[in-house]
Amino acid sequence: MNDNVIIEFPFNEKIERGNQNFYFKYIWKKVFKGWIRIIILTAIFLFLGFYPIKNFDTNLLYYLIKYMGIFLCGYCFILIYQYFNSKKKFKIEIEKVIQELQQKHGSSYIKLSSEEVEFSNPLYTIKCVWDKTSYSLIEDYLIIHTISNLNYVFNKSELEYRDFETIIRYLENFSRSK
Repeated sequence: MNDNVIIEFPFNEKIERGNQNFYFKYIWKKVFKGWIRIIILTAIFLFLGFYPIKNFDTNLLYYLIKYMGIFLCGYCFILIYQYFNSKKKFKIEIEKVIQELQQKHGSSYIKLSSEEVEFSNPLYTIKCVWDKTSYSLIEDYLIIHTISNLNYVFNKSELEYRDFETIIRYLENFSRSK
């Protein structure tokens, strides 16, 4: 595996849109796991704050729980608003990127070597050393994590089976699984 391997694949709007939608859902699924705790805590506080318990409504703790439940309920609405707002912005950004890629009419490629991995499409080219690279294999999608928030999503159907396995082999040998 000391030689350079270049895997080219043409731009396909349907596959690119599917890859980006998968990644959006994947990220928000992680966020929703944290939200579950907030929703459960909100439900508990609202129940305790508004359920008539004898002689509990004269206690200061009762009012703290009640108003904390109301505060957390408002926080939940803000989180829901944030989700729908980011989904709307995401769709607008994806449309812009796909239009730019369609106008450039170029193909994309991945160049794998023992020192680095290079991603290229008509808009940009990025190289990353293997020490800063990790990957996740989820369902039929391969997510390659490079520098901080820069991730590349590939669908198994996007590449030939042999090419997909070559990428997996390089990732297993030179990077780390996340």
